[in-house]
Amino acid sequence: MNFNKNRTSLSVSVRRHFVDNFFFSHKNLFAEGKLVLDIGGKKNNKRGLFDIEKTGANVKYVNIDLSTNPDIVSDASNIPLPDNSYDVAIMGELLEHVPDPKNVLKEAYRLLRSGGLVLITVPFLYPVHADPYDFGRYTDYFWQETLEKIGFKEIKIEKQGTIFAVLALIIQHIFRAKNKSWRPIQTPLILFFMWLDKKTSNPLLRAWTTGYGIVVKK
Repeated sequence: MNFNKNRTSLSVSVRRHFVDNFFFSHKNLFAEGKLVLDIGGKKNNKRGLFDIEKTGANVKYVNIDLSTNPDIVSDASNIPLPDNSYDVAIMGELLEHVPDPKNVLKEAYRLLRSGGLVLITVPFLYPVHADPYDFGRYTDYFWQETLEKIGFKEIKIEKQGTIFAVLALIIQHIFRAKNKSWRPIQTPLILFFMWLDKKTSNPLLRAWTTGYGIVVKK
């Protein structure tokens, strides 16, 4: 399913739309020469449109999936690298796939230099999906408290979508379950709900979200 002839993040999935937008909006943090560790990232077979390597940063990928061609094959909670060795760490849609996200965040803290940043995206109202496992969904309150206890500073958490983005995501999955695109119906529905998503300010409707984008400093 595509909304037009060109592949877009929204045509990949509503969730990927928010993930890509988050990283594109923070691409200035990946300045040329910065040492970046993409924990759980994919050097090959990327899911979205954002490609950190195009920023000029010096990127190393950590993954247990050999098909992604990682630079370091390792569990995310025990990476064989020295303390205080990286400027930025990325965890894009990773932490729901580990049994204890706190241990992974502690490992990122260890690897970062003073003043280093971690950029995180995590789903919330999103289907269970194996990669190879899916362990949990956590609220923004959980992330705030966990990151503070580890020692991170300047914690910024943004909700990625409202109830209308969640509805757009559900519609997208219903069409995919039918194995049909039905673009004349699906496309206007999803675009309409995404338009409503940008317009809504009601706290009750904004309490729903597809997930979170998080930036923290060591």
